[in-house]
Amino acid sequence: MSAAPSAPGPAGPARRKPENAGRVGVPLALDRTSAAEQVADRLTRLILEGTLVAGERLRESALAQSLGISRNSVREGIRLLERGRLVRYEMHRGAVVATPSIDELDDLYRTRMHLETLAVGAEPTPEQVAALERAFEALVAAAHTGQAREIVAADMAFHSSLVARLGSERLSAFFETVATEMGYYLLILSHVDDEPGRVDEAVLAHHRRLLEAVVSGDAEAARAALAAHLRENHQRIRQILAASDDSAGSR
Repeated sequence: MSAAPSAPGPAGPARRKPENAGRVGVPLALDRTSAAEQVADRLTRLILEGTLVAGERLRESALAQSLGISRNSVREGIRLLERGRLVRYEMHRGAVVATPSIDELDDLYRTRMHLETLAVGAEPTPEQVAALERAFEALVAAAHTGQAREIVAADMAFHSSLVARLGSERLSAFFETVATEMGYYLLILSHVDDEPGRVDEAVLAHHRRLLEAVVSGDAEAARAALAAHLRENHQRIRQILAASDDSAGSR
């Protein structure tokens, strides 16, 4: 997926905060999921949209006051994000937003390649085929909005539909954590693009070929389409991170 930069620039994971940076928002309503889960969801959105940037400290007291909940709930929410690798703990600083790294990126794509290759070789049910077709239609619709977050979410939803073919709730739940972290990296593409949120036709064509191969039952073609798509995205993001590291090292 994703917004296609013409060339990797010195931008990358160090992103500029939007104008509403630091404004966490209205207090959370605690009627559907646990307070910790809602904190994790809210912080995930703030990280993915760039309001909370790589390396930024997550101060429990400030977050608790902004969200109108207890520090304990904030602490538990941050721990959930640590499991999802969006947050890490640093000595003398506490919880900070994770900084994207090439090693982490490589591991993510290895994980995706293994799991999704297994998924495209599975025999789908008619319902799973229909879900994958709907996910592709949603990706096309998101591409027309030009909104990077919507595009990334639709992209990962498409791949989640692929993994659902395995028929395992555990694997699907595991892939959701991978997809959230993956979204962080995919959004890097949009932050170095001259036209943020733009999706080139080649990217949609990759997904279309993958969909057609899966629907036709051609597992070999599906594996080839998946591998080509993942390899290309992996290399593009890797180049961006490497360029950002080189730029930081020269300063």
